[in-house]
Amino acid sequence: MSAPGVLVVGETPSLGRSIADLLEASGVPARYVDNVASAEPLASLASRYPVVISACNERVCATARRWVLGALPDVELVVVGSRDPQIPRARQVHLVPLPLLPVRLLGMVHALLDATASSSSVPAGSA
Repeated sequence: MSAPGVLVVGETPSLGRSIADLLEASGVPARYVDNVASAEPLASLASRYPVVISACNERVCATARRWVLGALPDVELVVVGSRDPQIPRARQVHLVPLPLLPVRLLGMVHALLDATASSSSVPAGSA
């Protein structure tokens, strides 16, 4: 089985593509989509992409708003750049302001992927 990857949603396309390139260059499997509606059903994406990064420097972050409505269950959401007041400061939402510090983003992504991998490797009934 391949390593879990990161789904990068490019609500701001140039920012999203830059983030996807950064992840790939750092050895993190990444898939870029223009928006979550253009991708396959979110429930199936969550099993392959336990971390979703929304690259959005607009006032409204559509991916985060869908997450708030429960469209991305069991997924860690990293929002890069958005100042959307509707984005909650919840357990599975991580905000990364611009200007982007690549080391900070990569450190966060690696930590989130490691945490999701270790939580999914615990055998049922042993927790």
